[in-house]
Amino acid sequence: MKLKFLLAVSLMTAILYGCNKDEVKDVPANAPANQNATQQTGDTPTDQVTFNFLEFSLDVDYSATESYEVEYEDKKSGIEAKLQDDRKNVRLQGDEAYTKLEPLFKQLNFDSTAPNDEVIDQVIKVFNIEEDYQSIEVDVEFVDGNEKEFKRIK
Repeated sequence: MKLKFLLAVSLMTAILYGCNKDEVKDVPANAPANQNATQQTGDTPTDQVTFNFLEFSLDVDYSATESYEVEYEDKKSGIEAKLQDDRKNVRLQGDEAYTKLEPLFKQLNFDSTAPNDEVIDQVIKVFNIEEDYQSIEVDVEFVDGNEKEFKRIK
């Protein structure tokens, strides 16, 4: 419980720090931007949602200095997205990040009941994660309100 609280606090701090930079301004018409508050509780039909999650965080560590990170949040105020790939020297935020991430997110088809290994295997395939990673962590808040952490350490 304490770990979850600390994770939530650190995530919120990071989000607040980079709040405006990561915000997606040019959201496609079919994206889940500016949805009503009932979706936050999972009461809206899922056909109005582009993805089956409201938040998605991916952290792949290759070494102490090389990582691949994805942050996505669909909030009442809009969508925020961020992509960082140290190996390819890529740092995208906002619209650029969302444009790169949207087709990848559409390929993800797991839900809150999926087993850890199935989710990690799917993420490795969809995001083309190189095999020499040390650890992978995926944190997801699904539209049904469930929050899950999936993890693999080599």
